[in-house]
Amino acid sequence: SPPAPAPRAPHHTDPRTNNRTMGVIAMLETVLTFQFLIPACIIAAAMLAGLHFLQQQDAEGKKVVAVAASKGLSLTLGELAAYDGSAAGKPVLISVLGTLYDVGGSGSSGGAGLYGKGAPYNCFAGREVGVAMAKFNKSEGKLLNAKWLNLNKEERALLTKFEKTLQSKYSEVGKISDPENLHEAPEADGEVSAMADAFSTQTGLAMFERGHITESK
Repeated sequence: SPPAPAPRAPHHTDPRTNNRTMGVIAMLETVLTFQFLIPACIIAAAMLAGLHFLQQQDAEGKKVVAVAASKGLSLTLGELAAYDGSAAGKPVLISVLGTLYDVGGSGSSGGAGLYGKGAPYNCFAGREVGVAMAKFNKSEGKLLNAKWLNLNKEERALLTKFEKTLQSKYSEVGKISDPENLHEAPEADGEVSAMADAFSTQTGLAMFERGHITESK
């Protein structure tokens, strides 16, 4: 019979070879990671820069510097509409119970205050807003340039608080000359609407009571 083959010597891998192989693999993983990470970072940085630029452009577009109004003004409702904060170099005015207030603001707001272009209450600018304030409602356009004769007790109480706030913070600069042209304030359309009006007014009163809105400086 043929002689049995000699047993093979066991194969031992040099640990240094394994270490070099793992090092190469790790380096390739790092290179591939950075190959994708760097462009992603560049794209993200470009997007952030673009967003910042658009925000600056939007802020500049909204920044309209108002000027102080002269006292002793007498404006019709049509003339008052031109003082809505949309034009630079003009005051921002509102009317409450026929009295004109210069609410343009100054300083860091760039004249926008609460009522200028892009500000939270810009919808009030250039209008008679007594009824809207009394009902604590800035979303219903029919409450603007409306007669205030039919306000109830709670609505008048809230409006009085807003008047005190305006008188403490802003200058009275004149009067509306044609209050007869104010339209009739819309009545609540049913029980649900009346309850919503009452709730809104009570919310406004609560805002004053809790100090969220103050009647003086």
